Amino acid sequence: MQQVRRTFYQYLGIHSLLIGIFPFFIPVFLWKQNFGIDAISLFIGAAGIGFCAGLWTWDRLRHAISLAKLIALSLLLELLLLLNVQVLGMSLPVLLVLGISYGVYNSFFWTTQRALFFEGVNTSNSGRKYGNLQIFVGLLLQVGILIGGYLLEKNGFTYILIGSAAVCVIGLLIFLFDAPGSPGTVAEFKPVSLREIIRFKDDDSSKLIFIVDGIYLFLESFFWVISLFLLAHESFTTLGVMVLSLAVIFGLLFYLLKNTIDRLATRSVYRLAVILYGISWVLRALVNDKSSLVVIFTSLVVITFCTSFFRLAMNKRFYDLARETLSHRYLILKSYYSQITIAVVFLGLGLATQRVDDSQQLLVPIYWLAAAGALCFLLYGARRYDQAEASRGTESQIS
Repeated sequence: MQQVRRTFYQYLGIHSLLIGIFPFFIPVFLWKQNFGIDAISLFIGAAGIGFCAGLWTWDRLRHAISLAKLIALSLLLELLLLLNVQVLGMSLPVLLVLGISYGVYNSFFWTTQRALFFEGVNTSNSGRKYGNLQIFVGLLLQVGILIGGYLLEKNGFTYILIGSAAVCVIGLLIFLFDAPGSPGTVAEFKPVSLREIIRFKDDDSSKLIFIVDGIYLFLESFFWVISLFLLAHESFTTLGVMVLSLAVIFGLLFYLLKNTIDRLATRSVYRLAVILYGISWVLRALVNDKSSLVVIFTSLVVITFCTSFFRLAMNKRFYDLARETLSHRYLILKSYYSQITIAVVFLGLGLATQRVDDSQQLLVPIYWLAAAGALCFLLYGARRYDQAEASRGTESQIS
């Protein structure tokens, strides 16, 4: 278990640095190449297709190759994404190819990361351990973002490719000389079948949440990053510094929350987190560069807090339910439902907004819709936790 834990943090650290150097900047990099919300939505939709294809492959490769080779492959896929950007140039057909490449890379990274993380958590420590993970990720991600922002602003994409290649080589050498041990139960269960995906259903509204959450993850990581970029007056360096300042607050919040969330009343904390998450989307719709710096920064801090709190509570519930139900299969089913939805919704959005001249104007109504839709998360595991809370109340009265 100690070997798996060390492997997990080595793997996570290297990929967090790589994500910060370029993948974090993909939405604003595309925006700078004069792609609007329509084209970027098509990219996201293609990424959903690539993720599903990559996940199907990952689910079968984990039986055939070692954990070290699986990790090495994920590093090479990130490098392939960067090579595609460098070699293929920028056009709409190429954008779809890049989206698929991005999705395949994401599938290998995130699926391996979730599987390894799941090996070391249970319902009594999932919140604390997820908080530790986010603090660790946040630190190395910010280092990468500062490096990537500076290189994009001052030197161009070629230096991004060189820097990322160097990190990949270091990562490959680490896993070559310190080969990961047994992956635990990651390689033991059978691949998830198409029939199982279609027939999946439970009493926790998991299917609905899997569908909804995928959309929100890309609204946060793509559309909101574009909004921050516009607030930073389209400067990669300023965006990096802005995100760094918010990340410091993010880290402090996670440090304070992670050690208490496992002990707090699960139902009440989760409901509060969902409501605050909905408020964060209202604030996203309202904040703009015409406001004073104090109002903008205060809004960004509140948005960071609400989103961080929700993601901590949401992921604790997700991993707890996985532990109590289908284990690793629950994680994979979540990815399939999220990514299929991402492909359908964002390809549809991209096609529907082809004739919109000012893409920036689309962001505000999307954020208002997201604020209303966030209430769907209240359904996640509601019946299970309501019954558990009622049961504890009955036991307390008897005693």
